[in-house]
Amino acid sequence: MGRRLLTILLPTAFVLALALSGCAQSETGTASERPDSTGPVPEQTFYDYRAIETNGGVREYVLDSDRMQKFPNREELHLVRVKMDFYREGGYFSTLTSDSGRANPITKDVFVWGHVVVVTIDQRRLTTQELYYDSAAGRIRNNVFNTLDRGQDVVTGIGLEATPDLEYIELKQQVEATVGDETTQELK
Repeated sequence: MGRRLLTILLPTAFVLALALSGCAQSETGTASERPDSTGPVPEQTFYDYRAIETNGGVREYVLDSDRMQKFPNREELHLVRVKMDFYREGGYFSTLTSDSGRANPITKDVFVWGHVVVVTIDQRRLTTQELYYDSAAGRIRNNVFNTLDRGQDVVTGIGLEATPDLEYIELKQQVEATVGDETTQELK
């Protein structure tokens, strides 16, 4: 009976020792890859992340994310479910939302993708799949399809440069517009 118990316990102890040594390695951060080899493991994860960018004490934007991840040897932060409120002279004027994004804490630039929408206080709306916010220039840009609408007026095109308040908008290619006639709509 004692020999049988020893035969069962020794392999179990060996497997347990291997498992514990593997855990010790990953806790110290020496393993930079996930066990399933799907990519790097974040060194930091924050939930309900918020970054407030100011210039001379005046708010320029507030960036909120459900989850922020910082990966080893990468400057940019990975963001999940992004909301970005833009301000001019401290006053709010538009909100950007997206599924995902990356933010550079040094340059203050932000790149977002997946169901990107910008809505201004007067209800102008930009819908696209990706958008780059250039903090130094104070502009948003992309090279993909965009839809701009305000009520029944809709403009589409590929490639965009604009201010986040959508006051200045330049569509680059294949621009098309549909202008609704409010007078005709009211008569019907």
